[in-house]
Amino acid sequence: MAKLTPMKAIRKKCIDCCCGSKQEVRLCTCENCPLFPLRMGHRPLDDKVTTDANKTPHMAK
Repeated sequence: MAKLTPMKAIRKKCIDCCCGSKQEVRLCTCENCPLFPLRMGHRPLDDKVTTDANKTPHMAK
């Protein structure tokens, strides 16, 4: 059995959400979904996806 990476799991979830249609995943308009930027199975080129570490302000010394 092939290893299911996090990106592949996200892609599978999006396909499941769109009733198995890969074309519907591409046409998805649910921009408020946290998986929306990752729905095509790879990270977006413009790096709109941020991690909590990037959002956390640095502690003052």
